Amino acid sequence: MIRPATKADLPAIRDLQIASWRRTYRGILSDSFLGDPLAEVLTQRWSASPGRNWLIDTAWDADALTGFVAIDRAHDGGPYIDNLHVAAKAQGRGLGRALMAHAAATLAAEDHRTLWLTVIRENTATRAFYRRQGGAEGPEQAERIYGQPVVSLPVRWSDLPALAGLGRVPIKGIHNAIWF
Repeated sequence: MIRPATKADLPAIRDLQIASWRRTYRGILSDSFLGDPLAEVLTQRWSASPGRNWLIDTAWDADALTGFVAIDRAHDGGPYIDNLHVAAKAQGRGLGRALMAHAAATLAAEDHRTLWLTVIRENTATRAFYRRQGGAEGPEQAERIYGQPVVSLPVRWSDLPALAGLGRVPIKGIHNAIWF
């Protein structure tokens, strides 16, 4: 089931993001950062809700958080996907697509027209996922993520109703299949 995040969900969101970053960014970000510093940064980050301009949806299988998407509606350039993470055990079932589609439907209903994010160049699996969801990559740019140097690419969606339409496919292997 996909539902808005609550304050009580924040520790689970933090833990899922830590696990996801450690799995995904091994060899991309420094091992020293992916240890205790990452946990400290994300504990601080998720100690409170980021604010009312944010859309944070969570996906659950029974009592286990299986994914979340966090979007800053007030970001320069329009609504920005700050985070999208799916638990390792839930990957490959359509949950990331469903979270993006659900968020796109919410944003379209609020009269937003676009959605965007940045993705690290070496994160090839995630880049392929975003392309399958209709995202268009922009030019590479050098940036720092929590002090870590990376090369990233912006990815933009300009048709939120089309992105929302991707959520009409059921999620495989998740109790209470998600349809909207």
